[in-house]
Amino acid sequence: MEKLKILFNKYHYQKKPDTGYILFFVLTGFISVFYFITISIKNILYKIKILKEKQVTPFVICVGNLTTGGVGKTPIVCEIADYMANTLKQKTAIISRGYNSKLDNKKVNVIKDKDGTYFDDGTICGDEALLIANNTKNSIVIVCKDRVKAAEFAYKKYGAKVVILDDGFSNRKIKKDFSVLVVDSKKMFGNNFTLPLGPLREPVYEAKRADYIIVSNKNDKNSAIALDKISKKLKTKQISCCNFVYDYFYNIKNSLQIIPQNTKAGAFCAIGQPEQFYKYLNEHFDIIFTKSYADHHGYTKEDLDTICKEIHELGADTLITTQKDEVKIKHFVKKINDTNFLSLKLKANFEDKGLFYAIEKRIREYAP
Repeated sequence: MEKLKILFNKYHYQKKPDTGYILFFVLTGFISVFYFITISIKNILYKIKILKEKQVTPFVICVGNLTTGGVGKTPIVCEIADYMANTLKQKTAIISRGYNSKLDNKKVNVIKDKDGTYFDDGTICGDEALLIANNTKNSIVIVCKDRVKAAEFAYKKYGAKVVILDDGFSNRKIKKDFSVLVVDSKKMFGNNFTLPLGPLREPVYEAKRADYIIVSNKNDKNSAIALDKISKKLKTKQISCCNFVYDYFYNIKNSLQIIPQNTKAGAFCAIGQPEQFYKYLNEHFDIIFTKSYADHHGYTKEDLDTICKEIHELGADTLITTQKDEVKIKHFVKKINDTNFLSLKLKANFEDKGLFYAIEKRIREYAP
């Protein structure tokens, strides 16, 4: 199944068709048309008010994307949450669906509140939820599939005046007061087809429902070009760029920061776009081995034993991964003594404060 996901991702963003792509087109084209019609009908029903979005008590900010795979939503959610909780002093809760978690996400599961973080294993509560909990201050983090139930719980239990949905642009059941759509500066909308032929969860024209567009820029120097191109395609002026900067490396076992010295190392990850991660690592290490898993992969001890064996056979003893993967392997890593495990901290730098000013303005106008 994981190999199939990786193959689909390849064809979703492939620029030059080959024999494999043509076969993929034939096999998935009909399903994609059916999916497109289904999604379109659903959105029309919401537009003409036959289906209705549920208004909840807190102010709802949604950070989502139109495509599958990683576009950098989670660091943006963290930045918005910190701005709400620490700059605007709003009681803030973040709601994650808890994808691939072992929790019953039909219930409201509190991952972090003012008393602390209740989980240390991302395979249990979800990698994104734990990553958010570890990288935000003064915000409550909740995992629940039912966003309406979770939002009202956050208000009644903690007095949250603002809730932030990590993902959920396509979830029309809850009314959003401010929607942020994140678009990758390089991959954008892939081949522009809906699932499974393409990466789109919804047609591109549904981007009009967003109040603000963030172009996530990962090691792409031509951010201005991408910004202009996406702005024209989506016909919006409410748009700005967020540059993802790799901040520093640190040892997962003891959290100590390390300085790269071009030593031999291996790398592994389970993220939507691993190529950009490996490209950056090659600037600081002699990367002699890489292993990519499907997005949200749940690691096992056997996975780590296998890649440790492979890197040792190549004459190295260091493996590097992302923070998103770190939260799912930390409990295994502590028991592996013959390998150094490093993580790379990612930092989101907004080119301007347009997004935050737009949210702040909307909050001032908000009347629940």
